[in-house]
Amino acid sequence: MNVVNRRPLTDTAWRPAALALVDALKRRGLDAQVCGHSAVRVNNPAGEPDPDDPHGALMHPGMRQEVLCRRHEGALWWLWVWSGPTRKSPPELEPLCPLLETDTAADRIARVLAVPFTGSPDGS
Repeated sequence: MNVVNRRPLTDTAWRPAALALVDALKRRGLDAQVCGHSAVRVNNPAGEPDPDDPHGALMHPGMRQEVLCRRHEGALWWLWVWSGPTRKSPPELEPLCPLLETDTAADRIARVLAVPFTGSPDGS
């Protein structure tokens, strides 16, 4: 059964893996930080609006992603955190990969937060 346990973790087994993920993300040019609720928040500085453009700062939230560590199928996994369908909905959680697959997680997160090369006809 593909069920994610939404309850926060009560132990700190996730923390060393979170620190390893932050290091792997930083090697890929992303900013990342560990949060106390067993999450890693990531942003791509290349996707941030020009600081001299006041409209850009208001209209563009930047390129950010949060991943959360929870139990899934009896093991610890990284989960994507997506906005729910309405403002009042809880976030939706989608399995990303097992907790110890650091490079897999970092590669997938980097792909989601990639800024496409604008001069390329296919956007890549």
